[in-house]
Amino acid sequence: MPIYGFKCKACGHEFERRMGFDDPKPRKCPECGKLQVEKQITSAVLHMRYSPMHPRAMRGQRGRSTKRKVKS
Repeated sequence: MPIYGFKCKACGHEFERRMGFDDPKPRKCPECGKLQVEKQITSAVLHMRYSPMHPRAMRGQRGRSTKRKVKS
């Protein structure tokens, strides 16, 4: 489930909620209780567990030619 950020226009309190796409957004601010909550635009974060270009993943490939020799 994605995590969405929200901010109250009345008091400025920022909070996050883990919600499904079809779940209704929170209406009340958890701090002041007013009905002035708006959804914040945030960037997505992608965590990669393995990268083939990482130096540790390229061990044993140093000094090797990337071109194959063709026998005639």
